[in-house]
Amino acid sequence: MGYFSIKPKQSPMMQSNLPAPRWGMPKRIGMLTLAAYLFFLFFDFTSSDEIFPGFIYTLVKPYVNFWNWLVPWTGSHILHLSYPITITPNGSGDTTYNYVMQLLWVVLALVTGIVWAVADRKRNSYKQLYYWVRIFTRYYFAYTLFIYGSLKIIKLQFPFPSLLRLTEPYGDSSPMALAWTFIGYSKGYNYFTGSAEVLALLLLFFRRTSLLGSLVALTIMVNIAAMNMAYDIPVKIFSLNLVCLAVFLAAHDFDRLKSIFFLHTAALPPHPDPRPKTRRNIIIQRALKGIYIFLTVYFTFWRAIKDSDQYGDAAPRPPLYGIYDVETFVQQGVAVPPLATDSTRWKRMIIPYEKYARVTTMPDSVKRMTITIDTTKKSLEFVPQKAPADSFLLRYNEPDKDHLLLTGAIGRDSVRILMKRFDLNKFKLVNRDFHWINEYPFNR
Repeated sequence: MGYFSIKPKQSPMMQSNLPAPRWGMPKRIGMLTLAAYLFFLFFDFTSSDEIFPGFIYTLVKPYVNFWNWLVPWTGSHILHLSYPITITPNGSGDTTYNYVMQLLWVVLALVTGIVWAVADRKRNSYKQLYYWVRIFTRYYFAYTLFIYGSLKIIKLQFPFPSLLRLTEPYGDSSPMALAWTFIGYSKGYNYFTGSAEVLALLLLFFRRTSLLGSLVALTIMVNIAAMNMAYDIPVKIFSLNLVCLAVFLAAHDFDRLKSIFFLHTAALPPHPDPRPKTRRNIIIQRALKGIYIFLTVYFTFWRAIKDSDQYGDAAPRPPLYGIYDVETFVQQGVAVPPLATDSTRWKRMIIPYEKYARVTTMPDSVKRMTITIDTTKKSLEFVPQKAPADSFLLRYNEPDKDHLLLTGAIGRDSVRILMKRFDLNKFKLVNRDFHWINEYPFNR
């Protein structure tokens, strides 16, 4: 579906000398509407997931403020939603804000396309605009793929299941958490999917391999969009937009694909490049491409490596990291029996991250704590997240490598809590390695 009518008996040189046919009004409106919509998509700075360098978000603050006003106003005065839009894009890309903004993109893009096409009706076609839209789409798509590909290769997007996740029953997991656990368990699968995304971006960077790159990217994005739908992962809107981008890029060579896969005839020649191939243009193109590739690597891969020092599997573990099961709980000098109904006796403590702990009491109720560990004074300060005023300080001691002893007072009651460190190798997800040979399925 190009902008030239290619005839098999004509050479590409002959075709390039033919005058381009005049586009009909529907095609011109469609092209201009698509260009406007892609502008909104490419320059969406409203999400908290920054895919552009940080300084850009400072420069476009007025643009973001405009959308932060227009979207809630549209929801209230045009769509008459039953609730106000107060939640802006965050870790979820499928908020009410996002859906209303998508609607506004479509409407504004269509209005722009119609007004532009009517005002510029004397123009013969928009083949140059179409050419540059494809260029920007390829590079934007490649940049996005590199972000997510590098996050998988470095294993930041899908880290190994945390201590909290390992101790939760399957039934308590959300569909999204189950998907994150499934993917995060395997380094090999992360490397495979991440490498596929990096391969697609490399192919998209170059015109001669852009068709193959768009087909690889389409395969990847259809799978990702399907997973987002099936596991209720709130990136549905963005992933479907990327699927449409891949379709748009591949549709440029629809006639050639049809010849190969359906008509079983020789592939038609590629569409001629409408840009004059002068030495100056080639030098400028290669210089800009080199700069773009360098900036893409710098602002994504190296930033991901830096973030891996704080997050993901490569992040350092906090002091006292581990799962601790309570063996004895002494309160006011009296040993408290492990009754299932006692909501004050601790059952388990987990320290999975820096400054965070989760305490489970006997009825399996969970208390989330912000903690401060002082390794010099051997002290642990606990601040309940739901009741910060009820903070308390306990001293800790490690009688041996498998035990942790906490002493002090919780409220007005003195406590002495002896806990045993849980051996993480008892988890099958931890101790089960890859096996070439399986005499029987190990499905536990």
